[in-house]
Amino acid sequence: MQLTQSTPLEQSIIGLHTNNQETKEWFYGSVVSILQNDNFPYFKKADTLASAFLNIDSRVIYIKDQICLLQQIKKQLETSRSNAKEQVAKALTSFGVEKLEGVQVSSISITAASDKSITHIEVINEDALIKAGFFSVVLDTQAVEEALYSADQRHEVEAFVNMSVETIHKPSTIRINKRKAVTSDPENIEAA
Repeated sequence: MQLTQSTPLEQSIIGLHTNNQETKEWFYGSVVSILQNDNFPYFKKADTLASAFLNIDSRVIYIKDQICLLQQIKKQLETSRSNAKEQVAKALTSFGVEKLEGVQVSSISITAASDKSITHIEVINEDALIKAGFFSVVLDTQAVEEALYSADQRHEVEAFVNMSVETIHKPSTIRINKRKAVTSDPENIEAA
């Protein structure tokens, strides 16, 4: 996918990342001017607004895909670098060289091979280990919250907790309802 040039409305949306009040008002004015434009039929207004959001959605998907691709490339390069370092060390060792002096770099030196142990534990009988005392107790905050809302259990927990309720304002927003794909296959049209 190649990203297309952004429309002025898309640029206004992109500018909202600053959370600046003036930028919000500028965008609001852009939307109002589209809605007040008598040269646009109602469906053109909806399409213009929705198109800007759908193009932003496409950009986000494209960026997510590129991030995944870059992560794969990074992992490949790290593996390649590690394997190449091992092969260079092997080659230098085969010539009896422990350190190779350079001009741009001080030197390339071989690090000694080493072994390290990694312990893997496979639990065969979890219940027996728990009965032997190998467990930890963790407070169930979800159960405490449910008890606070329960008239029957509130007295059991209210002396041990402070509860406050925070109201979080979520401003109204929009949802873009994408049109279902229309097929030109006559067999699928009849089946629908």
